[in-house]
Amino acid sequence: MRNSRSVLAAMLLALPFVTASHDRAMAQPGTSSSQQGSTTAEQPGFTIRQTVHQVLVDIVVSDKDGKPVRGLSKSDFTVKEDGQQQHLLSFDVEDSNTPAFIPPKLPPLPANTFVNLPTTPEKGPLYILLYDMVNTDQEDQMTTGKPLLNFIDSKPEGTRFAIFVNTEGVHLLQGFTSDRDLLHAAILSPGPGPHIPRVFLEGRNYGRDSTAAMVSIFNFIAEYVAGQPGRKNLLWLSGNFPMALNADPFHERDMTDESVKECFAAMARSQIAVYPVDVKGVESMARYEGMAQSGPISGRSNESITKGGVATLPGTMGAFLQNEGIGNFTGGRYFTGDNDLSDLMKQAVEHGQNYYTVSYRPTNDKYDGSARHIEVKLAKKEYKLEYRQLYFALSPEAEQATYKEGTPDAHFVAAKAEDTLYANIEHGAPMLHNLLFRVHVGTAGEPALATPEQMLQIQDEPAFFRTRRKNRELKPLPPVKLQKYLIDYGVFDPQLKAQAARTGGTATLEFAAAAYDAEGRLLNGILNNAVASAPTNAEGKPSTLFRVQQELNAPLEAAWIRLAVRDNLTNRTGTLELRLPLKPEPAAVAANAGN
Repeated sequence: MRNSRSVLAAMLLALPFVTASHDRAMAQPGTSSSQQGSTTAEQPGFTIRQTVHQVLVDIVVSDKDGKPVRGLSKSDFTVKEDGQQQHLLSFDVEDSNTPAFIPPKLPPLPANTFVNLPTTPEKGPLYILLYDMVNTDQEDQMTTGKPLLNFIDSKPEGTRFAIFVNTEGVHLLQGFTSDRDLLHAAILSPGPGPHIPRVFLEGRNYGRDSTAAMVSIFNFIAEYVAGQPGRKNLLWLSGNFPMALNADPFHERDMTDESVKECFAAMARSQIAVYPVDVKGVESMARYEGMAQSGPISGRSNESITKGGVATLPGTMGAFLQNEGIGNFTGGRYFTGDNDLSDLMKQAVEHGQNYYTVSYRPTNDKYDGSARHIEVKLAKKEYKLEYRQLYFALSPEAEQATYKEGTPDAHFVAAKAEDTLYANIEHGAPMLHNLLFRVHVGTAGEPALATPEQMLQIQDEPAFFRTRRKNRELKPLPPVKLQKYLIDYGVFDPQLKAQAARTGGTATLEFAAAAYDAEGRLLNGILNNAVASAPTNAEGKPSTLFRVQQELNAPLEAAWIRLAVRDNLTNRTGTLELRLPLKPEPAAVAANAGN
């Protein structure tokens, strides 16, 4: 295993950058390969997509001491939906003891040259850290920063986090990374661009205690990670959790708000488990105890139970039941009542890093928006199971109808649904390495004003998008200056060699490049299909290397460039993201980067 990784590293570093001939078809990210196809008549490329409704259920199994239970098999689980037993289609295991990916060790790369491989092993599911300053009192904001940094600096090695902050809207501070230094810097950044203010004084002006505001935020995050495989654990750091959910999701009378239903349906589709983490600490427990005198709620006793290793009083606080319901409803857990916030966050991470995933196709094939109740049982009854207990069977049409026609949300959600590559080209999305490539990025010439054709291409991107009004044409945007970037790819993949042999010596690859500003808004993007002929090595034998060059014209405010390569036949994808500006390099090196 070690030797194969070493060989892979050597081959990636040895890739020369010579431009191969290829056919170009410019398109924005979001254009599906089935629509665009290949521009080569001899080898037309197309993709057939078929929608199959499957329900994914992540199951956390723990013993009486709260330790994860390992070694279970598919036959140990029984899953019912509304009382009807379901046939399990798939079974997967996520074990924190086993890294998901161990990269080869690479020596330093030349300037502006990148490989889509992480620097450390990847471990566990994706984590989303949402710091909700709008719903956190100012005095609690002042004491949250240090434990937040302590947690990041001691987080488990290899776990990948993205950080969002809710202030005057929700902002991405840092895309998915396992790099503690990058996460630490994102929390401490004073700006410009998205950052955490020392104290956010205007919370009440931006949706404090508003369920509608949180529905909007959760919808945004669900759409952001839509298309990314696997479970995502969302740690919601806040002093208050305004979501209109009862602790018992089987009581549908508390789920009458359609927007809340659609929101949680979106989170279920994106496999998001919510972990509310109360930043108030011990002070919140005092309030619960003070309210204990009022008696039990919802028929529960005042006996304390243990959640996250902390004694709590579930029968005394309606808000506690509500927050506990958010966790149970999505397969997560509510954490509160401790004076060590970093330890609470650590417990939340540990809870969600070991789980089993099963899938089934529901026997009830009516997608009418009704609530479907899930029940999972284990042959060994002494174990505790935690999983998403309910989902809403919404049709694709109903899901799309959530977004008002003509708005930016509707425009980009529709584009994302058309092409799975769109999810992977988003700013801050995880790095993918199912398909490996090395790339050199350089500038070509000086910035120049965009042509009318170029302005037409970028006018529908988020940074420039304007809502269209009926019976009124939009005026052309004034031209902006664009910088041309030359992107030289070398794709290394043994499977492509075999695939090219099966298809007559060619393989159809898809190359996407996108530029984003400091706020994370898409400025411009390009999608090319390239029919790459398998090259030969010095001995004239077929090689495993495919070479392509691409051009991207980006507005001068571009702060990031994200790249993606996909094999259209197998859908294997590789992605990486680089920060601008590029490093200086000798003019001769930059000019000959593609030779």
